[in-house]
Amino acid sequence: MGALTERGHEPAIFTRGRTHGDETLTLTRYVGDRDGGLDTIPRNGWDAVIDTSGYIPAVVAASCAHLMTAGRYLFTSSISVYEATAPIIGADRAPYVARDAMLADDAPQNYGSSKHRAEDFVRAVFDERAIVVRPGLIVGPYDPTNRFTYWVDRFAAGGTVAVPGPAQRFVQFIDARDLALFMIRLIEDGRSGIYDVTGLPSTTSMELLATTATTTLATDADVVWIDGRFLEANGMTGWMDFPLWLGPSLGMPGFMDVDVDRACTAGLTFRPLAETIRDTRTWSATAANSTTSVPRRESRVNASGRSLQRGKPSRPSDLNALNVFSA
Repeated sequence: MGALTERGHEPAIFTRGRTHGDETLTLTRYVGDRDGGLDTIPRNGWDAVIDTSGYIPAVVAASCAHLMTAGRYLFTSSISVYEATAPIIGADRAPYVARDAMLADDAPQNYGSSKHRAEDFVRAVFDERAIVVRPGLIVGPYDPTNRFTYWVDRFAAGGTVAVPGPAQRFVQFIDARDLALFMIRLIEDGRSGIYDVTGLPSTTSMELLATTATTTLATDADVVWIDGRFLEANGMTGWMDFPLWLGPSLGMPGFMDVDVDRACTAGLTFRPLAETIRDTRTWSATAANSTTSVPRRESRVNASGRSLQRGKPSRPSDLNALNVFSA
């Protein structure tokens, strides 16, 4: 919301009123529920709608019907709409993930397919006034998911840090502030269509992340690269035990190799990695989820019967919703 007001817009927000965000911002507030409680929002008069929370197709369809006269409708989707087993995803090059008809639309297993079906409703109602943004991993200050914050806090804590290798393994993520600015620009520029939005592919390696973090945070972190097969052999799973690591057995190469050329052509920009790391740590240092000691997952690596050796990767034989509408 701050980015909208800073650029001279007059935003409004629609929430269930269960939590309170930054109340210092000057904006109009509507309280209701997307699932059957949209009547508090005026139907007409909106230049644009930014839908940040929708993913259940029927709920998104109701929002589109209620706000169909808006000048633009920007729907925040996800790269999870793609089948991640493809080597490269994005730009409609990868097939879409299939829906499990045996499960409800709000089941976690149907997240990607539900997002894709919700996109279809937005595009059907708004046509050339529809904007679909498919972000990858969103990071930065105020992110409680620990999917990126974990590494910032862990490097800040210092000491020996176990990191799934190899060191040149590429990762992709997008600072929430860069994403927000890009979304606003799409509306301001009168654009339409689909945009995959995350970091540049084959650019940020885990080694670069580790080096930038230790330098920016001025810590004594000593990185030890651990072979992914070794981690899996000792019961650790990709993403859950170590964020930004998918694990070799998951078979999801495309999740960290997303084509973002169309977004870059439309004006997507990236702030320096050091800035994202520094600002994330400034916030997380006082947040409840801050990592201040060696995490349990690293203790499990030590308990698996080996000692960590600096700079030498181990081998297998060594045995993370606010309902918001803005206008």
